[in-house]
Amino acid sequence: MTIDDLDLAYSDGELREFIEDAVARKGTEHRPRFYAVTGSHIYGFDSAESDVDVRGLHVVPPEEYAYLQTPASEVTVNMDGTTEGFEEYAEVDLRSYELKQFGSLLYEANYNVLELVFEAPTVMNGMPLEMDALRDLVREFLPMNVPHAYLGMAKSNYYKHLDPEKTEGYDPRPKKFLYVYRGLLGAQYVLDHEDIEADVHRLAETVDGGDPALVEELVAHKREADEPEVPQDLAERAREAIAAQFNALDELPDPDKSGYRDAIDDWMRKVRT
Repeated sequence: MTIDDLDLAYSDGELREFIEDAVARKGTEHRPRFYAVTGSHIYGFDSAESDVDVRGLHVVPPEEYAYLQTPASEVTVNMDGTTEGFEEYAEVDLRSYELKQFGSLLYEANYNVLELVFEAPTVMNGMPLEMDALRDLVREFLPMNVPHAYLGMAKSNYYKHLDPEKTEGYDPRPKKFLYVYRGLLGAQYVLDHEDIEADVHRLAETVDGGDPALVEELVAHKREADEPEVPQDLAERAREAIAAQFNALDELPDPDKSGYRDAIDDWMRKVRT
């Protein structure tokens, strides 16, 4: 998928200008390096109301870490309401990680960051060789604890929003079912392929036991009905599919990160110089 495949209200040029204005602010030495569109647009269930989630990384001079006031780990715009001065881009949520924070998230095998690296349509890429090298590096070490992270996300969303015994936070909209199902399918996909897949449609088609028809119905309901609670019959089918996928999930191996930290450090060193 490329940025041209997305039906966005902003052109890639406009998004790049927004990133430059937001990250490389006057008085800073932030260098924007790599950015892509994530969130529902790569999960396969975006709708007309979906925000444009942009994530990426910037670099500060290494000597900034020699001072008592070290660089902020990230720059955010429009994450909690509209940031003053960026009203024109109110529908764009930006999170830019400083390289050190980005590397830490890579080491933790954070699935959001890995999906950014592997799956997200690129808006700005000032280091194509480095990003290709990073993808090869991460694939060498997968699955690590990535399946555990996907499973944890699925469980957390289920207990928070889909447990009918809970009155507070109970929110059986299509999006919540899709988050849970995507997490379970994503965990199995990493185990099977030692690779990353973000799109819930492709996950349902690829993973044994996946239900593409259910995914299509949930996504259609999300897009056409402005996300009210799903009908009871569809909710029951979704719960059955979630339970079946949870029960079918292979045993998760103990994470092996031998050498991974050193490899990430080496990659970061090349990016920062």
